[in-house]
Amino acid sequence: MKLSVLIPLAALTAALVLFYVWYRRKLADMKPDANTRALPGARLTAERLRLLASPPWRVVYEISDRHLGAVDHVVVGPTGVIAIETLMLDRPDSVEGNSDAQLIATAAIERGDVDDLTRTIGVPCNVLAKVYWGTAQPDRPAAIEVATGLMAVDGHRLIDWLVGLPPGPLSPSQVDQTWHVVTTGIARPDPLA
Repeated sequence: MKLSVLIPLAALTAALVLFYVWYRRKLADMKPDANTRALPGARLTAERLRLLASPPWRVVYEISDRHLGAVDHVVVGPTGVIAIETLMLDRPDSVEGNSDAQLIATAAIERGDVDDLTRTIGVPCNVLAKVYWGTAQPDRPAAIEVATGLMAVDGHRLIDWLVGLPPGPLSPSQVDQTWHVVTTGIARPDPLA
């Protein structure tokens, strides 16, 4: 064989080997680590909400975003209807750059689909609770009212906050009826059937 054929053939072989080694390393870097598995935030909230006594509390768990937007759980209890959005972040110390009117309007829009369902039976949803699953903050209150109808809740103390709410206007039959309306409104089977 001629040298003019062997040199390009050797260079091509070396390039293919180097590309294969690089490709295998990139695939290894993309492989998820078996020791650190991220838990979805909605699942953390669901597991915490399962600790609520039923009755008097009723929960619609892990709602997909195609049904109620950012709302992933709805809690119905004696205190009323609470739409919950789960965030995998540290709870902020304060919300900057937004006026109270803007925060109130944004919260009303986010919980609007829940409110549309519950108002059909005369029970409004007036609270959106943003549940933060970042670093626990035991030195701060379990929940902070950011604006009217918008709460920032430490996920680690979600149950403490819910149980500590003052009793509201809903009777046990209204709680069940509201839970039924929300559950069937998102195309799930009737929980009372």
